[in-house]
Formats: sequence, C-alpha cells, structure tokens
Amino acid sequence: MPYELDSAGTTAEQGEDKSESDDGGGLESSLGMTIPDDHVGAFVAEALEDPERATTWDDVVDTMVAPAARDAWAELSPVEQATEVLSKAAEFDRQAIEHFEAVPLDGARSEAETDIDEGLRCRRNADTFRDGVAAAYGDGRLDDEGLVDALEAAEFDTEVIAEREDLIERIDSVFEIDYRPYGGTLMDDDDGPEPDTEHGETW
Repeated sequence: MPYELDSAGTTAEQGEDKSESDDGGGLESSLGMTIPDDHVGAFVAEALEDPERATTWDDVVDTMVAPAARDAWAELSPVEQATEVLSKAAEFDRQAIEHFEAVPLDGARSEAETDIDEGLRCRRNADTFRDGVAAAYGDGRLDDEGLVDALEAAEFDTEVIAEREDLIERIDSVFEIDYRPYGGTLMDDDDGPEPDTEHGETW
C-alpha cells in the first residue's frame, strides 16, 4: 500500500476513498503526493532535512538531553528518541510563532527586538532538530518504518512551519530583519541559507 504525506504533514496509508484535490499550489499540494513503500523513508527524511545544515544526531542529543537524563534516554528505542526530538522541534515552532505574533508591526524596532531574536532562535532550533532526525535516518539509526512511526507519533504538521514562515516574512517587510530564509525541503524557496551553519548560534 502506498503512503501519502497529507496536508497536515503526517505520513499515513492512503485510504480507498481519498480523492486528490485539483486546487493546486501552496505547501499542501507540494506534499499531497503518493509515495511507494520502497521510497517512503527516504522521502520523509528528505522532507525533514535542511540541506543547508550539517547537523548530526549527536549534536541534537548533546543539546537536548541533560547528562543526568542520559541513562533514561538510552533506555528509549530509536523510534521513541526520534519522536521526542521531533516533538521538541514542534514545540520550538510553536514558541517561534508566539514570539513572532507578539511583534508589534506598528511599533518601534526597539519594542520588537526581543521577540524577533527569541523567535529566530526557536526557529533555528526547530529546523536543526528535524535535520538531526534526518541525519539519524541517513546513518541507519532509524529504518524506514521507524522514521514514519516517529513522524506520526510526533504529530508533525507542515502548516505550522508555513505559518511560522509567513509571520517572519511579514516582520521582515516592516523591519528588514537579518534572517536566513527557510532552507528545508518542506517548502519551496529558491533563496536558502548559506551552506555552513555554526551550531553555536543555535540552541
């Protein structure tokens, strides 16, 4: 049975009565496609990957998991670990949106600075965490089924990322902020960030 990455971003088996939308355009249509079983893992990993970053799984674990919690972390299965990381990425996305929504577009730049900086930090973290999960798949830590299970368990939603990017574009149109356009493959954007990313500016 083929898989379909639906408009909410989760991967699920395609139902017999599911009809394709003819509306076209936008993020949802770019992900509303059927993927053969043999390629679903690679497709999902590519969707999570930010090709402008070089995150490793260890980068993410070292940052996310406190030393005192390492033993408990090691007891989790690879799927459970990936689910935790993807859930944390989603949390960072929501935090970024909250900060971006709090920016007063009709106010002074000084009033917006804190929320802009915090929103950008959360945004970097979210993208880096997902990139780390893609790296885990590439290294063989997760197989195809495990990656799909983790994505579904984390309730991955591309619409949240789209909302986040819409907000930052609006802010940029007012304040001309210094930020790297989204570099992942979840959305179409010809203007990606520079190839090298220092993890010191993340987390």
